[in-house]
Formats: sequence, structure tokens, C-alpha cells
Amino acid sequence: MQKKETSTRSFGDSMKKFFLQSWSSSVVAIVLLVIIFSITTSAFLSQYNLFNLSRTAAVYAFIAGAQLMVAVIGGMNLAVGAVGALSSVVLGLAVQDLGLSTPVAIIVTLLVGAVCGLINGFLVVKLKLSGFIITLAMSFVYEGIAVGVSHGYAYKLTQGFTALGRSKVGPTSGLFVIMIIFVLFLAVFFKNMKFGRDILATGGNEAAAALSGIRTDGVQIACNTISCVLASVAALIWASRTGTAVSSTGEDWMLYSFAICAIGGINLSGGNFTAIGFFCGSWILTMIRNGLTMMKVDIYYEQAFLGAIILLAVSVESLRTRISQKMG
Repeated sequence: MQKKETSTRSFGDSMKKFFLQSWSSSVVAIVLLVIIFSITTSAFLSQYNLFNLSRTAAVYAFIAGAQLMVAVIGGMNLAVGAVGALSSVVLGLAVQDLGLSTPVAIIVTLLVGAVCGLINGFLVVKLKLSGFIITLAMSFVYEGIAVGVSHGYAYKLTQGFTALGRSKVGPTSGLFVIMIIFVLFLAVFFKNMKFGRDILATGGNEAAAALSGIRTDGVQIACNTISCVLASVAALIWASRTGTAVSSTGEDWMLYSFAICAIGGINLSGGNFTAIGFFCGSWILTMIRNGLTMMKVDIYYEQAFLGAIILLAVSVESLRTRISQKMG
């Protein structure tokens, strides 16, 4: 009897510890989604569909990473999609029109993202304006340049460039392996590296971080730069997956980037990061879009479903936080 009570108490403590984690709700959500979609559609767990899911989740991880890098300092980047569009057009020009090699074209594309991020960060720091205003304005600039240069034209890419997007590593995709490496790096970066901890400190309390010797202006510029570089990486992966580079890339990225962070239990007011939640958030969004399509839900209602799910995720996380505070 005593052993049974000890075992019950141990299980209860484990469940309490799990519940107190910010990523617990996203893990539960993934399990529920797998059960629901595997019951409602037989093809959901097929090898082909899982391969496609892994490719899409990888793209979403980098899209969300672009938003994450400013969210952790309490900012936002509304130009994520616009930078993706501009990066895609630059990539297409470099490969198709200029005939540059794949490595050089990739470097040029990433440099474009870095320049966009530097401009965003510099304006935020020097003008002392909200990132919302700056990145909203710059999103029109970047997207306008992308559309103006390309005139909506789709650029064809070489087979060598698209090989990564269509590659397989065992039952999963090569892009998914890159996603795993990226998430693990973020976990180490924010937990063990000084600059990562400085970023979280700036997001938690910028004034206190400045008093402790952290150059908060430099942190903001760096985070905005990294954010746009990751948007460029997402554009590269997206182009490698689809085989074309077009200015319509990134149309929905702003919504998706916020959704994944919110669903993954990442506080958008800054100061925290959870690798498990970030990883789960990318998969949750991917599964929802894929599952709704396989269930033949009218695509015109997809945005409504996504909005409702984001609201539900934020509400559940808020409730979990309040309960965990009362539980100590």
C-alpha cells in the first residue's frame, strides 16, 4: 500500500512538473492533433505525407526564427515576409539572370537580408520608435522593390539548388535535419552563450540590462539583423523546396511567424525562450494546415481556423501560467 501511495505521489509530482513547463500545452496539442488527424484521414501518417510535413515544418521553423529573434527582446518584425520576398527575387536574379554559382547566389541573398536587418535595427535604435512602426513601413519598401524589380515574374532555379529541398535522409527530409540542428543551436545559444543570455536579459528588463553593462542598442541592432538573415534563409529553403523564386514568397509569413511563437509558449513581450515549445509550434502549424487540407476543409476558411487556434493557444497558455503561479 505504501509503495502504491509513493508511486501515485511520484506520478503526481511528475505531472505537476510537466504542467509548470511553458511548453507543456504545445506538447499536449501535438499529441491531440496526431490522434485527431490520424483518425479522420487515413493518409495523414503515410510515409509520403510525413516527408512533406517534415519539409514544411523546417521552412516554418526558420520563418518563426526570424520573428523569435526580435520577440525575445520584446520587439516585432512585420517585414519578415517582405524580406523573404526580396530575398527570393535577389536569388532568382543571381541564379537566372546573372548566372552566378549556387554558393555565391546564396551569399548574396543572405547579405541582402543582413542589410535589411541592419536598416531596421538602426532605425529602431536611432529614431527611438517602435519596431512595429519601423518594420511596417520597411515591409512596404522591401516588398515594393521585390515586385518592382521582378514584375511578378517567377525565376527558375537550377537542379543543383533544388536538390536540398527534395533530399531525403532516411524516412525524413534533409530540410528537417537542418531544422533539428537549428533548434538545438538556439537552445544552446540562449542557455549557454553570453550573447544569448544578454539578449534574454535585454528582453526581460532593458533598463536593468543596460545598468549591468549590456549594450542594449547593439543587442537590438544585432537581433534585427539576425531576424532578417533568418527570413532570407527561409526564402532560400522555400525556393529550394518549390524550385522557383518569386516575389509572392512570404505573403503569409508574418502571421505564421507570430503564430508559431505564440503556440510554442514563447512570451512575445520578451525575455524567454523554449526550444521544445518552438519546435512543437512549427509542427503544430504544419499539421493544422496539412490536416485541414486532407479533411477537405474549404481553403477559404483556413485563415479563420488559424486565427481561432492562435487565440485558443494563447488563452490556454495564459490560463496555465496563472494556475502554475498559484501552484508555486
